[in-house]
Amino acid sequence: MPRADVAVIGGGIVGCALAAFLAEGGARVVLHERAELAAGASGRNSGVVQHPMEQALVPLYEETVEHYRDLADDWDFPLPGLACGVLMLAEDGEDLTRELAALRATFPELRPELLGRGEPHRLEPALAPHLAGLRLDTGRAVPPAAATRAFAARARAAGAELRTGSPAGLDVAADAVVVAAGPWTPEIVDPSGAWRPIAPLWGLNLEVHLPQPPVHAVEEVGIEALVARGGDVPPIFSLVTAGAVSSLGSTFLHEEPDPVALAPLLVERGARFVPDLATTPAVSVRACARPLSRDGLPLLGRAPGSEHVFVAAGHGPWGISLGPASARLVADLVLGRSPSIPAAFSPARF
Repeated sequence: MPRADVAVIGGGIVGCALAAFLAEGGARVVLHERAELAAGASGRNSGVVQHPMEQALVPLYEETVEHYRDLADDWDFPLPGLACGVLMLAEDGEDLTRELAALRATFPELRPELLGRGEPHRLEPALAPHLAGLRLDTGRAVPPAAATRAFAARARAAGAELRTGSPAGLDVAADAVVVAAGPWTPEIVDPSGAWRPIAPLWGLNLEVHLPQPPVHAVEEVGIEALVARGGDVPPIFSLVTAGAVSSLGSTFLHEEPDPVALAPLLVERGARFVPDLATTPAVSVRACARPLSRDGLPLLGRAPGSEHVFVAAGHGPWGISLGPASARLVADLVLGRSPSIPAAFSPARF
């Protein structure tokens, strides 16, 4: 096969965005995906682009939203002013009061608004009437694989070749390799097993068609703390609706779950917040492995000890919200544009 300038390994949102930016920058690009595009977390997530509520990640989020707006003709991304909003819910209003104070101090741009007991139900009739809430001005619900497919189309239009069913390692015929293979990135970069800064954090989503789904992305208060520390915890409620399809979650597990065993627990938990979930059958169940780094921040830049191998992975549950901006940073580095990638994201920190 003809030698490429750059090989991209991984066909998720980060890999497809990398292929697009690299090809548009003049590189001959071949992307290798061992299964199909968006086969992992990029196509099995809950489908919401939202503020990460972590200061170091905010610039990546803001740039990613701009990239999605540039793709508005290729997919149905909600435009400015059409964010669905995020509702954080609790049965105990004290938890929300503490959350309100923290958010006002750190992220006032989210315009947090406290909703007393019963107010979330008046705003979203599908919610249980006893709940209190905290509304945040963020969140754009999108079909899970839509962003990846839009960037894949952009990459092909720029001349990139996207090969599915094509497992690959560092021995591909290319001058440079960018590994964007999610939780499997470390084993490609270092098959010896010595370098393992990213591990899978498994999630399970149930697809349901509710008679009156919430417009907001709704979640139980405390999800962000669970994501930050990882670990196996009982299912915690979240629900995101894009079109007529609602995705019910969430789980944060170190081992791949048994969907049949875990799904009823998600429904039981979810019905405390959206009662219709108790009587609405699931249309499908999907599991995905989120690539979570040890410190919760992505790895962007040169692989340790290498001049020609690069890494773009480790976004945890924020891949769809941060992936395109991360890809742009790494693409500029590969193309020799001397970007300034924050040291906090350097793969060499591990």
